[in-house]
Order: sequence, then C-alpha cells, then structure tokens
Amino acid sequence: MVFFRGFGELPAFVSLFDPGWWNRMLDSTTSGHASPEALILTAAIFATAGICIAGGLFIKIRIGRQDVPPTTWIVRPGEIRALLDTALTQRSKVRVSFVRDDPGTRSTDATILSADPRRGIELEMTALVRAHPSWAGKLVACDFRLRLDPKKDYHTYYNFVAPILTVQKAGDEFIRMAVAWPTRLELEQKRGFLRVDPPRTFVLELELWHESTIKNSRGRFGEPATWGQPLVRLDPRREVPDVEVRNISGGGLRLEIHADSIRRDHGLFEPASRFLMRLVLAEPEADQPMEFHLALRLQNAYGDPGSLGQKAYGFRFLSFGVPSDAPGDSLSWKTAASGVPALDDWAFRRHLAIYRSRGE
Repeated sequence: MVFFRGFGELPAFVSLFDPGWWNRMLDSTTSGHASPEALILTAAIFATAGICIAGGLFIKIRIGRQDVPPTTWIVRPGEIRALLDTALTQRSKVRVSFVRDDPGTRSTDATILSADPRRGIELEMTALVRAHPSWAGKLVACDFRLRLDPKKDYHTYYNFVAPILTVQKAGDEFIRMAVAWPTRLELEQKRGFLRVDPPRTFVLELELWHESTIKNSRGRFGEPATWGQPLVRLDPRREVPDVEVRNISGGGLRLEIHADSIRRDHGLFEPASRFLMRLVLAEPEADQPMEFHLALRLQNAYGDPGSLGQKAYGFRFLSFGVPSDAPGDSLSWKTAASGVPALDDWAFRRHLAIYRSRGE
C-alpha cells in the first residue's frame, strides 16, 4: 500500500478509519510485515509524547523565571489598602527612618493623617525633624504595628519603603509629609525594639528576685507580696545606687549592678537564669507613675560578678503581669513575645522627649 496513487486518491492513513484496519494491522505484525497503519499510529504516539514533554519543559522554564515574592511580603493591592486603613483607624504610630548612607540616621515618630492609593500616605510629625521640601524624591522606611485581633493583646509589625512626595510645614510645631503608596508591605518577623537610656530620675523603684528564691520560700508568682526579700533593690537616696538601668526597651533592659550587693548571690546571675522584677517608672504625661511586674531571662553577663566594681547584665522580657480589676486578686501573666506594649510606648515617648530636648 502506498500513500498516494494519484491526485484523486486520499492518503493511506484514511484507512485507519476503515472498519477492519485493526485486524489488518495485527495480521501484518504477526506475519512479520510492516503495516502502514502501525507505522502511522506509532509515529503519532511518539509525536504526541514529544509535544507534551516539550510543552511541560517550556511551562516549567517560564514559571521558574517568574520572581515569586517571599511569604513575608504583602503585594495584593486590596490587602495593602485594608492594612493601611486599619493603621489609620487604630491611629497607629509610624516610626519613620530616613534612608541615607549615614548608619547613624535617626528615626522619628509620625501619625497617619490620610491614606489613599492615588494621593499616597500623609504623615504628620514634629517640626523638630527639620524636614525640607528638597527632600522630595528621597526614600523613607516606615514601621508600624497593628492589633489585628481585638481579643488578643498581640501586635503584628509591618514595614515599607517609599519615596517622599511633598514636605510642608503645618504651623510652627508640625510638619506634614506625603509619601508614595507602597507597592508592598513586609511583615516583620523579629521586632527591633527601640532602646533608650533613661535619666536616673525616671527610674523610681526597682526590685529584682531570682525565680528559685521565690519557689524555695513558697512564694506565689501571681502575688508579689509573697516574693520575699529581693536580691537587688534600688535605693534612690544613695548617691551611688546598687543598681542602675542603663537602657530599656519594650523587649528588655540592661542593668548595672554593684558587685558588693550580689557578692553572696553572684552564682544566681548566670545566663539563662530567670528573674522577676518590680519596676516603677516616672511618667510626666500622666498624673501617676507606671508600675510593671516583669518576668525576665538573663541573656548576657559582662565581667566577673566576684570582682569589684559595676557589672552589666542584659535581660529579655518573657512575660508581664497584668493586675486584676478586683483589688487583692492575683496578677495574670501574658507572654511578651512581641515585647511589653506599655513599656514599649513609654520608651518611645522618652526617645521623643530626648530627641526634642536636643533640638534635632
């Protein structure tokens, strides 16, 4: 059988549609003769397989070339809009850092006045920043946090970088700066707490207990009155206190403790040891000071506690005690995985006050 016998005849593969083509192909195969139908069918199968393989490789290459955003990026316009609207509704403070080559560039606080994809984000900040209209086009990094679940005392942190659109003064005390609408938000997995060096007059009271001493004396963690005698106590009447707060943030603090005050108990001050602390801080913006009950973990110990002089210790906050509404009830402890919110706010207010006092 041949493919063409004349212009008026059809190709031989039309015979595949004849009723007996399958039997003819089997007879030819068993007799050892090549069957045109079998050759055509085999060629078609291999051609189809080749096309499928080539198509699969092409699709794989095209997908591999596409830039898949990290899982911590929010890139959907609707989701970006919803999160920034939430920040506006919750009046979230925004920490603005000017992106420059100088690693010592400072950040400042701002509030969101409006957020619109067409006009950008309008921020208001203190006039002490000394912003200038010539800053238009420069980049700023903005950090903010949201409480997405009102039933949980937990914050989620976001960051974005955008160019400045306009800068203008709003009276003598404030500056309004518009930044472009971000193309993405980045979910911050690890919080970088702002540390401040508080003046000595702002630390009113400080008492520190080791967890084991409270357990040994059968104290109850929810009742500070049962904690017994502290290992270290701040006595503000002393010219050189036994303990001083060198820096503090919403996530931890660094203490300097005189070696003489812990010489007998210096073995307790080992990394990974756990402590409880009662801390009272002055709050000029309020009528009364702020009191904190904190559970801490000793992260770093600097120097030999057995030697003379001041020794430094770095602590991380594990949880914080929340007083009950009913007087006399026990504290309820909440995890400080994202820091202590009230202490974080206190540290940032002190940062702004120091920033303003320097005229910066």
